[in-house]
Amino acid sequence: MQPDQTLMNKFVIYISLALTFMLSAAWAADAQIATSMRSLDDFTIDTDIHSLRNAAVPAFHYSFDDYTQFAPAALVLGLKSCGYESRTKWGGMIVSDAFSLGILSAATYGLKYTVKRMRPDCSERTSFPSGHSGRAFAAAAVLDKEYGWRSPWFSIGGYTVAAVTGVSRILNDRHWMSDVVAGAALGVGSVHLGYYLADLIFKGKHLYDGYEKPVFEYDPGQKHYVAELLFARRFILGSESQKNAGALPFRGSLAGLQTDIPMIPGTGVTGRFTASSMTYKDEHTSVLYSATVGGYWNFPFARRFELQTRAGVGYAGMRGESGMDLTAGAGLSFMLDNNFKIKALAEYDSIGLLPSTPWIHSFLIGYSVSWFW
Repeated sequence: MQPDQTLMNKFVIYISLALTFMLSAAWAADAQIATSMRSLDDFTIDTDIHSLRNAAVPAFHYSFDDYTQFAPAALVLGLKSCGYESRTKWGGMIVSDAFSLGILSAATYGLKYTVKRMRPDCSERTSFPSGHSGRAFAAAAVLDKEYGWRSPWFSIGGYTVAAVTGVSRILNDRHWMSDVVAGAALGVGSVHLGYYLADLIFKGKHLYDGYEKPVFEYDPGQKHYVAELLFARRFILGSESQKNAGALPFRGSLAGLQTDIPMIPGTGVTGRFTASSMTYKDEHTSVLYSATVGGYWNFPFARRFELQTRAGVGYAGMRGESGMDLTAGAGLSFMLDNNFKIKALAEYDSIGLLPSTPWIHSFLIGYSVSWFW
């Protein structure tokens, strides 16, 4: 079996561009942190997500991510040892994984000791990129490569564990969010490149006889259930006088989970639960929790792209105050394969906590990763 050279060239270009962007962002953010935030305008989505972590779960320190990073790889070895055939025979898999690990290790540690970004807990300058996240997503990519063709739930399960590992690195105060994103990109990219090189060497002779190469066959005419992990920067609207007086927050961020349940293909009910940081002029940060439900409408185009519009209404609470949350917006998704997509989103959010306090109006700009089936 010959690998698709054109597709691989595109893949390398996209990964290179993504890593260049994230590396530039890391240097910029590091410079801002090193200068102790000259003004409130210097804050980034990294620092706002960090503020959310410190306000919501400041005592979170658990070491389970030391183990979950290897869980997908352990499943591959376990299944293969029990005779459940995967994509690649033992010899080919060892070579593929050796290439992948070598590429990942060289890229990860090369960047760590070149960028020298300070960790959020200020313990050392080895924050960018996240090694745990890189290994976790590499292990998930191996599970996807070896067993994803048998059932999409191997892939969904592996990447779910990897996502938990990445989020836990943020919660444990060991990494900024962009460290985790970069680690995930390196992990997945290294495995694809490692398997590509092994395929060139073995020319298909290392593959299991019953292996069937997956093909992209996303059908927008079918119902698809979606589970989504999202992050966004919150841009607060309102007058400077209200912000300076503490009546409105100055900035914020959002992290949350969303699920889409189809009623008919492309249209259905969407539910979302989020936690947001709301930082005021005096640098005090409160956590706003919100749960909304509403509708979504998908408009696929160009085979792998999809525009989604959504609107929701629900409940929000902060500092013992509670009220209504109204949200509406759109997102542009790219289908990575039959079960995963990434999305850039832009939304308007309006929150009214008490009749005596002003409504908090804001724009959300962010991105998400989704599992769908």
